[in-house]
Amino acid sequence: MTDRMLSDLSGLPPDQAAARLLVEIDEADPIQAARLDAWLDQDPAHREAWLDAQEMLASFDFADEHRPLDLPRRRAKALRGPRSVTPWLAAAACAVAAVGLAVTLAPWKADPVAPSTATQTIDFETAAQQRLFPMPDGSKATLAPGSALDLAYTAGERRARLVRGQAYFDVAHDATRPFVVEAEGRLVTALGTRFDVRSDSEGLRVALLEGSVRVDVPGASPAQAAVVLRPGQELLVAPGKPEVVRQADTIRVETWRETRLVFDDKPLSEVVAELNRYAVLQLVIDDPWVAALRITGQFRAGDNARFARGLAKLYPVRAVPDGPGRLKLVRAD
Repeated sequence: MTDRMLSDLSGLPPDQAAARLLVEIDEADPIQAARLDAWLDQDPAHREAWLDAQEMLASFDFADEHRPLDLPRRRAKALRGPRSVTPWLAAAACAVAAVGLAVTLAPWKADPVAPSTATQTIDFETAAQQRLFPMPDGSKATLAPGSALDLAYTAGERRARLVRGQAYFDVAHDATRPFVVEAEGRLVTALGTRFDVRSDSEGLRVALLEGSVRVDVPGASPAQAAVVLRPGQELLVAPGKPEVVRQADTIRVETWRETRLVFDDKPLSEVVAELNRYAVLQLVIDDPWVAALRITGQFRAGDNARFARGLAKLYPVRAVPDGPGRLKLVRAD
């Protein structure tokens, strides 16, 4: 990647520029890596386009033409859409296929959690590695290394206390029982949402990715109004400093806990079963033909909606709502 190429990228849409970089960049070269970082820092849209391009490339199945769906020709047809990024992504896929792709991943197997009772407390703790924990109501928490979480559920409330560290919550909706996280003397309340809470020597940070949360100070005076966050915002509470609500670095919030699941010629039914372990939004299949589709690729765990969108771009399927917290994968019309 040269300075001239970096200049040329300025005239391209972010998705096309990201796809071109995916083909031509050599991140092992410190100079090229620095230029890539410079391009990523120019605009948040550049980072999002870079992640999208990597994910699209990872979803390519480098199968031969004897697979049941005749995927190379189907994908060629699917990639003739209006997005200019697609020729570069196709080239990137061919480049990766030519040199081979070796990825290994051993996902953590979640420990079973006993059903909650009104008096039961469930303790989660991590040492040197992050871990994902399923909770009794179908919510999920991912704890960063060195973190600890206490759970106490009652008939009227789902409460978690972040003892230390950082936790990402993907909350199952239950209008009758709010989900409350206690940290650093604050109560973070949500009905159904995705948010991140960090408690350390610098204070408290609450970042919201989806839905809505309210942050209260227990026993506060009426003058101390609760803080309500919108998606993409974060609240910072540092000792001796005023509270600050600002735009969150959502890419950082998403990627610290990122887990990639890798599948090699697996039926879609098996892929969906594994993905469902990491997400509140569940994917369901009742069509044997859809269940038998063969999947090869690398996918982000915990974001089933993104997986379904990517699947629909490459396979003759689509996702339709199937009740609260469920998407059904069906044949495309």
